[in-house]
Amino acid sequence: MVNQDEFTKNKYELEQVLVMLFRALQEMLTLSKKERVSLLSEPDQILQIVEDKEVLLDKISVLEDKCRQVVQELSLSLGVHLEQTSIQALLPYLKSEDARRIKNLTDGIYTITSQARELNHASQALAITKLDWLKATQSFLIDIFQPEAGYRSPKDGTKHQEPVAGLGVERRA
Repeated sequence: MVNQDEFTKNKYELEQVLVMLFRALQEMLTLSKKERVSLLSEPDQILQIVEDKEVLLDKISVLEDKCRQVVQELSLSLGVHLEQTSIQALLPYLKSEDARRIKNLTDGIYTITSQARELNHASQALAITKLDWLKATQSFLIDIFQPEAGYRSPKDGTKHQEPVAGLGVERRA
């Protein structure tokens, strides 16, 4: 038999955790958009945004753990024994109005997660492109300031360029 008070408390707690998770994911999406803008035009802000995202990821992880715990408690109070209990597996056991609200929340969470994932993949590609550009620029600048092969400074007493073996140039006396 279902303890109605415990069941109602767990159902309410699940909804609250899902709402907090939804809001945290919305915040993550906003931070991901800021990160994208920073990659394009404001690189000084990237470090702070990454730190904010790490804090938010920790919060999301705690909320996901809490959600799993509440789902487990709900399944026990309903007497549902499945190998892997999920929110979707519990929906048929809830009143239709409650099930609809919870399903809408989980659908919203899935949608925001997908958007954030796509945005993060695009930002990663942008960051890799920028990094490749920086490496190429660094290599170019290093090559500019490297003396040419076989060159000797006039300071060491020679005023001509020595040929370098293997360049196809021979000097005959």
